[in-house]
Amino acid sequence: MLQSTESRAVDILYVHPAKQEADARYDRYIASPPYPIMPVGIPGLINMLRGRGWAVEGLNLPVELLLQPSFDVRSWLRSRPRPRLALVDLHWYEHSYGAIEVLRAVKSVWPQMPVVLGGLTASHFALEIMERFPEVDYVIRGDAELPLMLLATHHCDEPGNLAGIPNLVYREDGQIHRNPLRYCATTADLDQLDHTTMNWLHHWESYAGLQYSGAGLAVLHDPQFRAHWLAVGRGCIFDCAYCGGSRRSHQEVVGRDGYVLRSPERVVEDIQRLQARGFHQVALSLDLASLEPAWWRAFFRLMREREVRIGLYNEFFQLPPKEFVELLAQGADLAHTEVAISPLSGTEIVRRLNGKSFTNQRLLRTLRTLKRHGVPVYVYFSLNLPGETPQAFKHTLELAEQIARLYRPELLRMLNSCHTLDPASPMYREPEKYGIQAHYHSFHDYYTYCRGTGWQPRFVTRGEHRGFEMKGRPAQALEEMARRWDAFAAEQPCRCYPVPRGW
Repeated sequence: MLQSTESRAVDILYVHPAKQEADARYDRYIASPPYPIMPVGIPGLINMLRGRGWAVEGLNLPVELLLQPSFDVRSWLRSRPRPRLALVDLHWYEHSYGAIEVLRAVKSVWPQMPVVLGGLTASHFALEIMERFPEVDYVIRGDAELPLMLLATHHCDEPGNLAGIPNLVYREDGQIHRNPLRYCATTADLDQLDHTTMNWLHHWESYAGLQYSGAGLAVLHDPQFRAHWLAVGRGCIFDCAYCGGSRRSHQEVVGRDGYVLRSPERVVEDIQRLQARGFHQVALSLDLASLEPAWWRAFFRLMREREVRIGLYNEFFQLPPKEFVELLAQGADLAHTEVAISPLSGTEIVRRLNGKSFTNQRLLRTLRTLKRHGVPVYVYFSLNLPGETPQAFKHTLELAEQIARLYRPELLRMLNSCHTLDPASPMYREPEKYGIQAHYHSFHDYYTYCRGTGWQPRFVTRGEHRGFEMKGRPAQALEEMARRWDAFAAEQPCRCYPVPRGW
């Protein structure tokens, strides 16, 4: 059951799609990951609209399907008063099929309902999406604050001139129009948003439990701990081979170069509010250690001055300075803290090719510092990135063994998984540079991939259906590497996971 069965008029409906179809049944089939985590910018956008006076309601479809397998989104929509505008996110390519399915569900109930897509994947493929799918009325490319406010005003208050809305792709009189990409959010724009209030979302408490690092899907019904993914800023300063959110990707898709950051004062204020509401952990949308030292020094100083002590989840894009680790250990609640490091490979040449610049020696030195302070660590390797041959994989196993011997097992998690080709990533743009053959080139390719991989098969060769293959590395070699990792993982005292089967 939803938290409230009362039907009330809303102006704007937001739906986060699953990877699978809108009427998926997780109790009947074994699902691939449903990807229930919403884009980190959504709370700020929704609360911006609410602050304007519009009533907004949010539904996280995979959460509802996990809580109540018989949940029928079309029946639920029919039970509600018709809103004036519907929003669906298409940020990660894994929602390429599910987002369109949600749009179709909305249109099946309310054929005249205007529906808008947004997010990096929608931005990158905006024209193709509009051409292929008549269900889509609008796509907002790049940052959405100003465009969404103007579009909501157009539908909820006074009709305006769609041609004057920046970043908007729209359909009018059967023609598709693409307005210039003229809006990029500033620090002031992001600082004035409410990034923490979630009471507009059905089952927000269950969703808070789901966001806790390491909790998994089992916490949905009775979350012991609450966490919240918090926007620190947007953009990136790195160009990792596999990442569709890299620096150049943001330049081309969003029109931003590098980072735009919220102020440390506003971020700490948000964390203070979350702590007061009983949250145990805050997951940070950017790697604080990759920011200028003045930013993260101010952040930790403000945490200390305001007596804010909460768990932090931070993914290190490279390796952190020693001072950062010390401030993190002093300022965070380590019982609810975890940091992630992605060496990707044990071979340094492979690691550099894919965007990570540190050596094995420096990695082990950093891990010793983290160990001395008792910081929980999640180490990520990738089985199928360019350059990871069976010979290179021997060094990956050797490095993983060193890490397992070095770190306290109760504080260590390790995973080796397969990447899928990310739209707009360096590998996607320049496959020759990375020695790969790319198979996914269009939105239709990603839509087809997601439609075909929503449910786990009985067996699939690890690395299969990933949108690319490294030249000269047969698929069977990847499967053999995966089996060797599985055997290694089974022997470790830490939480060391086998290579996932399926997608």
